[in-house]
Amino acid sequence: MLGGKSRSRTHTRHLVGAAAGTCASLIVLGLTAAAPAVAADIPDFRPDQWALTSIGAQEVWDSTQGQGVTVAMPGVSADEEHPDLRDNVVIDSEFGDNGSDDEQGTAAAGLVAAHGHGLDADGGVLGVAPTASVQVLPTQDDVAGAVRHAATEGAQVILLPEEVGDDEELFEATAAAASGGALVVGPAGGDEDPNVLRVAGVDEDGALIPGSPEATGIDLIAPGADLRTAGQDMRQADVTGAPYAAAVTAGAAALLASEYPQLTPAQVREALVEGAQQGPGGLPSLHVGDAFAQASGTAEDVPLIDNELVQESDTGIPVWVWFALVGVVFVIVVLLLVLWVRRSTADPYGVQAEREAEEEELAAARAEQAKAEERPSRRKKGGRRRKSR
Repeated sequence: MLGGKSRSRTHTRHLVGAAAGTCASLIVLGLTAAAPAVAADIPDFRPDQWALTSIGAQEVWDSTQGQGVTVAMPGVSADEEHPDLRDNVVIDSEFGDNGSDDEQGTAAAGLVAAHGHGLDADGGVLGVAPTASVQVLPTQDDVAGAVRHAATEGAQVILLPEEVGDDEELFEATAAAASGGALVVGPAGGDEDPNVLRVAGVDEDGALIPGSPEATGIDLIAPGADLRTAGQDMRQADVTGAPYAAAVTAGAAALLASEYPQLTPAQVREALVEGAQQGPGGLPSLHVGDAFAQASGTAEDVPLIDNELVQESDTGIPVWVWFALVGVVFVIVVLLLVLWVRRSTADPYGVQAEREAEEEELAAARAEQAKAEERPSRRKKGGRRRKSR
């Protein structure tokens, strides 16, 4: 499904030479000098990532790096164990198993959310939103179902693997995702879908890459040529194509969604397009800093809490519920009063009980004395007997 249409090329660079250089440094310099040499020899490809500088992604990283946002990628496989992607990528096998044909998915995931690796993450590559999460949904023939599933699972951004074709089910799925709270991003070309932000790629000189559609089929342009990103076999790769320009844009959308969670997908899309700089032929060119300024103005009028929903919940409680609550409170108050009275009239130190015991003993003594007084004397009745002689 993903072959041919992306017009992408990949150039893989091996790290064997760098590793060998590191080992040689360890042998020659000894263990004491080894630590600085190892840190210096970790390959750092970020200076070659011209896309990050071009769109100004690093300008907003002090505010957000995409935390709390999920970017779903239906229709591709990806290497979740790549050192630049580990822990940022989750494979959802609901619609298919993760396969070995993961070149496009791994590269796109790296452009979205690669976090680098090595000592203090000073090696490898970075994505536009390094702390965002990527949900990969491999599937061969049910991209529409994967899109619906991703929206249901709460993905804020959905990245399509290729341009939208004549697929009614996919049209319905993107419409449902857009209405459900997800911004759908995809490569420009194919049939028009108003629910998809169509992105074309440009090279480092700002020119559209070969094979790009007419301007009427493009909503936004972004870096899409010779992009250094995560590659197969734990390596890095340079990729070119509209799907990768769309991945860069998906990362920018993740930054916006993280910083301004109260905005709707339509408002995030508007911020990306209206906050863009002028590109070739007057096309809007992605710039994160300007998009943030646009989103900030929109977010001022959109509270984080929907007051209308709060009012609806306040007025939607039936009257009998209020009466029941009042009755329960009244019963609780009465019980508390009874307990307070009983405790206040109680004899916690046993004084009353002691008095009652003394009174009982005194009454018993008096009763015993009364019985003794009533007992007749035998001497008075019979007199003294005389002895016979």
